[in-house]
Amino acid sequence: MEADWPTLDPLGMGALAERQVAEGIYDTLLEMDTKGRVVPNLAEITFTSPDAKLYRIKLKPGIKFHDGTPLDAAAVIFNFKRLLDPQNHCRCSADLAALNEVVATGPLEVEFRLKEPSAPFPAVLADVSGMMISPAAVEKLGKDYGAHPVGTGPFMFKEWKRGNYLLAVRNPNYWKKDRPHLDEVYYRPMPDEQTRIASLRAGNIDIDQIPAARDLRDVMQDKSKSLKIVDPGSLGTVFLMFMCKAPEVSDPRVRAAIAYATNRPALNKALNYDIYPLARTPFGSGLAPHEKVTKFKEFDLKKAKALVAEIGHPIKVRLAVQAAPETLRLAQAMQQMWRKAGIDAEIEQFEQVQLIHNAITHNFQAMIFRWPGRADPDLNVYQFFYSTSNRGYVQYSNPAMDKLLVTGRETLDAAKRVEIYSQVSDLLAEDVPYFFFYYYTGYMLTSPKVHDVPRIPDGLLRVADVWKSK
Repeated sequence: MEADWPTLDPLGMGALAERQVAEGIYDTLLEMDTKGRVVPNLAEITFTSPDAKLYRIKLKPGIKFHDGTPLDAAAVIFNFKRLLDPQNHCRCSADLAALNEVVATGPLEVEFRLKEPSAPFPAVLADVSGMMISPAAVEKLGKDYGAHPVGTGPFMFKEWKRGNYLLAVRNPNYWKKDRPHLDEVYYRPMPDEQTRIASLRAGNIDIDQIPAARDLRDVMQDKSKSLKIVDPGSLGTVFLMFMCKAPEVSDPRVRAAIAYATNRPALNKALNYDIYPLARTPFGSGLAPHEKVTKFKEFDLKKAKALVAEIGHPIKVRLAVQAAPETLRLAQAMQQMWRKAGIDAEIEQFEQVQLIHNAITHNFQAMIFRWPGRADPDLNVYQFFYSTSNRGYVQYSNPAMDKLLVTGRETLDAAKRVEIYSQVSDLLAEDVPYFFFYYYTGYMLTSPKVHDVPRIPDGLLRVADVWKSK
């Protein structure tokens, strides 16, 4: 894996590495299938009110957490009260903003009562907020829970050597009786892409979850088929984001100039070998509003220079990136492009954990970032662009955007939602709080001994389904 994971407590999880490790230990109430649809998992939705303000679920009977605690309505209510407690500062608070109360209507039945309509709420239950953790473990471990996770998932936490590996072992009492196939899974953080591919080729690891584009190209061209490629599709994007309240980029003309100065097709060809499709919206290829935008700023050096001249003072920007060779190459290529328009960029490298911390604390001017995507359009935009969201990394505020986001969340008609989110994409293209590069396709490279890797478009490996031949 490309990064370490600070916590496995859903309260603080958000990065891909955290979600990947958690996927094997926890189950979600609902889940995403291979087509990006939300389907039953620990529970099923048994009733949705016509106004989408009430959702009722029923849990499967007999499921227990790894410590023997039963998964029942009381456990679900415990989980959501914990997520909603403002003192816990959950990173999921924007996703749960519409939730008013959670009520047991039976031993295995729960009602989610909302303050306003929420079409994306089922997708929330298929994400981090829907990962059920043991109430007994939380009460026992307190603040240390995130280092000793207890879920209902196919694998049980056993050992964590920070910076080296986390070991999870087979859950012998897993509720899906034919899963998992593996006896144990080692999760290893390897930030250096060259180390990952070398370890995979040497047989020291079995899966490289986020390979470099260069390594993907080499494997695609390798006729010996010494490694396998898994292409799950994509809901995610890679983009440049601007901290809109930072004086250096608070002027929309500065952000527009940078957008016009960035030759995305040239970058994608030189650095990604055109493996990834160019992006113009925050909605990956598995979502209906995908590429529905009319106002995106394509490369135009003359327009970039004209805006720089209009601004009338030197433009200097600090560009924060993950300390990884592939990201650094992208940053350096952009730095050269911007210079041609009269824009200077200073590149700052950070480990992924620190980069995410800088995003959360708004400690950046411009940053290259990746979002793996979620199953509903709302979950890809509301939490980032609604004015008062706690995950508004860029501190973007536009009343017109707020209105669109609320309307999109409350609208149930699918066709109308597509139109609303196309307007969201156009407004983002005008204001440029984000500037999109390409759609992040969650390719994985595996040993030929690894089989049945599910192709789920959120980019997470479902380890319960995987098996390995000798």
